Amino acid sequence: MPSFLYNLVKKIADKRAVDALIPILIEDDDSARFYAALALGKIGSTKAVEPLARSLKDKDYSVRCMAAKALANIGGKDTVNIFIKTLKEGDETMRETAANYLGDLGDISAVSALVSSQSDNNESVKEASTKSLEKLTYHKIEKIKDKYFLI
Repeated sequence: MPSFLYNLVKKIADKRAVDALIPILIEDDDSARFYAALALGKIGSTKAVEPLARSLKDKDYSVRCMAAKALANIGGKDTVNIFIKTLKEGDETMRETAANYLGDLGDISAVSALVSSQSDNNESVKEASTKSLEKLTYHKIEKIKDKYFLI
């Protein structure tokens, strides 16, 4: 990211800017939506969770990825639930992204969805789910014959 844009995002990454940034997520300009998602992720306000969740279906790949990164930065149970839904219903790239972030968020409630995604048609989704399950092993998940079980 060019330094001038990074500095601009730092300046607007203030909780007072949330209400002004959320409507930008539906603007026509891909760059504007991308940077709005970036700023909302840096701010970390839970008020942005639902609008960012809608951006996971944006027509622009980079906006979808930035919205996912922003959601992961915000975290919380709502974000985990959004990523679980995306893992089940999203396109291939967003299912893989959701699987990756579910492991990073470390919420054990994602185990069932990650286990289910082991039968996904896409190898990248399966691999991301496997890695996330491995991140969650401290919660006593056991791999038996290439299947994961919560014990």
